[in-house]
Amino acid sequence: LSDAIANIHAEITEPEQLEEAEESIGESIPADPNVRNFSFAVVDGDIYYRENSVMHKVELSVTAENRIKGMVKIRDCTRKLIEYQLEGYSDDLIRQEQQTLNRLYDEFTAQYGLLNSRANNTAFSDDSSYCLLCSLEVLDDEDKTKLKSKADMFTKRTIKQQRSVDSVDTAAEALALSIGEKARVDMAYMSQLTG
Repeated sequence: LSDAIANIHAEITEPEQLEEAEESIGESIPADPNVRNFSFAVVDGDIYYRENSVMHKVELSVTAENRIKGMVKIRDCTRKLIEYQLEGYSDDLIRQEQQTLNRLYDEFTAQYGLLNSRANNTAFSDDSSYCLLCSLEVLDDEDKTKLKSKADMFTKRTIKQQRSVDSVDTAAEALALSIGEKARVDMAYMSQLTG
């Protein structure tokens, strides 16, 4: 391995996106690692769109800017709620986050309409999480412009933490679990499960 490494003759160069960002100072900033790729973010009151290692400032009308800022708040709250459920946070904390999501959603839709509306789609469809936001609304089957109900996420715990099975009663259950968990027949694992 050391002989092979000694024979490597390579040069590391900066990505092209960083060079472009340096050329257009003021319009782009280095990407924030907390912002997902192909997503909008609000930085110091301005809207930026992340593409790879650069966040480009987006010039919009005041209405479109306010729509995006509202949808970013809803998106971030939804992701936080999903994270809380995945990590097994308490029901009280999840309920508080659901109340926040309800408040943000109600305030936004009162002013700008449904998340699935054409105007909101036009403003936010480039964001990688737009489909997640659309899933927060259950639309009427006959008239897609009317809200049938909010998604269960607003009121219920929709994600449960994965729990591992420590024991089973029969060899058949142990075999099924071994194939499901290990993708093979693992006699030692099956013996441990059945005792």
